[in-house]
Amino acid sequence: MPRDNKEIFTNSKKSTQLRQFMLGLIPIIFIELFIVGIGIFLLMPKGWPLYLAIAALLSVYFYAVGSLRSMLQSTHVLTEGELLIRLGSRFKGRIPLPLVAGVERASPASFPKPDIAGITVVRDGDLLYCLSRTSDVIRIMLLKQIMVKAPTVGSRSKQGLVREILINVDDPERFIEKLTPITGSKQHDPGAPRNNIAPGVGEERILVDPAMKTGLPEANSTPNLELKNLTRYYGDYPAVQDLSLQVFPGEIFGFLGANGAGKTTTIKMITGLLRPTAGTVLALGEDLWKPGTAVRRRIGYVPDTPLVYERLTAREHLTMAGCLYNLPQDRIRERAEELLAILDLQDWADQMIATYSLGMQRKVSLALALLTDPEIIIVDELTNAFDAPTLADIKEILIGLKNEGKTVFLSTHVMDVAEKLCDRVSIIHRGRLIASGKVDELCRAAGVDGGLEPLFLRLTGSQTKVRG
Repeated sequence: MPRDNKEIFTNSKKSTQLRQFMLGLIPIIFIELFIVGIGIFLLMPKGWPLYLAIAALLSVYFYAVGSLRSMLQSTHVLTEGELLIRLGSRFKGRIPLPLVAGVERASPASFPKPDIAGITVVRDGDLLYCLSRTSDVIRIMLLKQIMVKAPTVGSRSKQGLVREILINVDDPERFIEKLTPITGSKQHDPGAPRNNIAPGVGEERILVDPAMKTGLPEANSTPNLELKNLTRYYGDYPAVQDLSLQVFPGEIFGFLGANGAGKTTTIKMITGLLRPTAGTVLALGEDLWKPGTAVRRRIGYVPDTPLVYERLTAREHLTMAGCLYNLPQDRIRERAEELLAILDLQDWADQMIATYSLGMQRKVSLALALLTDPEIIIVDELTNAFDAPTLADIKEILIGLKNEGKTVFLSTHVMDVAEKLCDRVSIIHRGRLIASGKVDELCRAAGVDGGLEPLFLRLTGSQTKVRG
């Protein structure tokens, strides 16, 4: 399909009940507003308030008529990269064409009860009904679940994930004819092995490290951190989609992506600050989001912006945090002095944090993250606010944690730092994982010379703009 071409498919011209309801509603709205207008004209004094009230009534009328017309002229739109499904003002959803596994005529044995206009927009399990009649029904089958805004049967939930969608199309044969060349070339087999480089239909080249499936050497076969199909939507915008990866003990793992790619959203989900829309976070084998889990105590988190109490001193802050963790007082004092020494904060330990530079405040954040000697340390934007000597010291600290068998998960914009410091990296682009593995192996697989930065630019596109 040419880039600028669009295929339009009407979907409500044959919906008799909908058309009768809408066409009958237009004169009723006109008569009601006309009566209200006459009352306003007779009761209100002449002048600009009267004219303003009449203008408001006309605006309401034309808005209502426009909404009704949108239902009568409802269309689905097929472009080069996506299918836009619409049912007037009642539903609108976008389906990336690479996710469409197939389309077919459908004749369901039963349908949910429609509203007074004959419209059905409701979820039932992972099936979405988006219908204005029970004839000319098309079933769209997806490779993966997508988020839609629609109520569900027997629940107050207003949005959820679906994998099949039922829609009406006035010309179903043409719709299927246009979609079949796109879906017919796909052979969807979840159990089929995947190549290192697998170009999808309309997708970026996807690189997957075989070790991600088979695991690392036997001694490190159990991951400390595992993400399974992690997904997060903000409204109908997919910030993170179907993200799966494993991070092992004794490993520094780099998580890379452009601004807005989904890094911070992912980190918030794996630190317990943001609930996933779907998917699982396993930390040390436990579900992070299972009620009552204590595994969060074994995760240390260094945010990109320091979250500290500026009216406390560094020593007071560490003491307070230790008390919140119910650590013994002797252990708090011992660990606080140890961290203040490691991070070169001893001379400032009794000064209020409000007097610290941003880099020193980040040091306090790191000390707080390491206070309980966690098994998993997560660092968001490693290089933020650190000067070169301090960054060198932080690198040595992270390498020391790795040598102790800890898991270090970090994000950074600086490719040189990630390449030199990380054992493996993953690259996320527009919410999707597009590469995971050792830098040299990924470069060989992609045919890229020059290290991580050329690889990153090749996979994401150096001129790509990502929604923030």
